[in-house]
Amino acid sequence: MNISLSKEDYFTCLNFALKMWYSGSKSVIDYRSTGTRRDIGDYCTDFIGGKLAEIAFAKFLAENYDIEAGVDFSLYPGITAVDKSDLAWICQKGGKKKKPGIKIDVKGTKPTSKYFLVDAREFNNRPYDAYVMVLVDLPGDHLIRALRDYIPLPDDLKNEIKSLDVVDAKIAGFCWRSDLENEQNFYPSGTVMTDPEKPSRKLFKLKVDNVGFPIRSLRHSYKEWKSLVKALIKAK
Repeated sequence: MNISLSKEDYFTCLNFALKMWYSGSKSVIDYRSTGTRRDIGDYCTDFIGGKLAEIAFAKFLAENYDIEAGVDFSLYPGITAVDKSDLAWICQKGGKKKKPGIKIDVKGTKPTSKYFLVDAREFNNRPYDAYVMVLVDLPGDHLIRALRDYIPLPDDLKNEIKSLDVVDAKIAGFCWRSDLENEQNFYPSGTVMTDPEKPSRKLFKLKVDNVGFPIRSLRHSYKEWKSLVKALIKAK
């Protein structure tokens, strides 16, 4: 299902990313590649994309199941600290807010992605019950598009920069933790990932151990979504 995210949604996520950067609540070191300090642009892109995915999922629940959900924008102390679930609360529309019945991790990725992957260390150390994948079409120049009306630019240049009025997202599907525990879904560091639709085409090489499978294998039927929603709203 396609979800439209507003400029207000974008700025909410940008503010969160900047708070994370300047508060030191999350490490700015890129341990997956060079081990050096990350660029603030890349850092913000990761966090903005991730939080937009969470907002998209909350809107998906509201539009399809009359379920209201709150995205967690809290800052947690310590560079390795993480929130317990990407949804801070959930309730039937107009009902009483409560903790979700399960711990859920909403992951955002580019629309061109072919795989749903979770860092194996994260998978083992953070016991989420389910994972949701959202494809977020965040332009590479999103920061400039968002700020084009707030910074002095010559008219000819400003006309070349598109406005960031809407960010499109697509709910690709979800999986249960048990879906990832199968040994065949483990990809060790160094694995060359190939296109699931064209195995002869190499996509990228993994830098760390991962668990996952092609995005097309995610659960996405109406019956399966209903089972996830039922688990989310179940009283603890």
